[in-house]
Amino acid sequence: MFRDDICSIERPVEIKEEGETIGWQDDIIAVDVPCHLSVLSKSPVVQTQSTATVLLDYVLYIDTKHGITIQTNDKIRVRTAQGQQYELKAGESHKYRFTTQTHCEVTKVV
Repeated sequence: MFRDDICSIERPVEIKEEGETIGWQDDIIAVDVPCHLSVLSKSPVVQTQSTATVLLDYVLYIDTKHGITIQTNDKIRVRTAQGQQYELKAGESHKYRFTTQTHCEVTKVV
């Protein structure tokens, strides 16, 4: 599988003061990790009078040799080999022998 894309992963962490949550801060988990972002169409084009919509499924593949554990709600930034940039929110993640596969929801395409 191609690993020409690069990703960085951040995890939201609670900031507590005197036992109360006062905010959130992003903790950097990994930077510039080789990966592959797969984008698959889940449905045919849904055409309405004003717009056409295609449901897409985003899956991020990372080699397990990097030792990275992705948790639900982690923020992931991906730069593809073609120069596209995606900001994603991690969903369900599965570790296999050679790869970790994480289903993601796109939050922004740059």
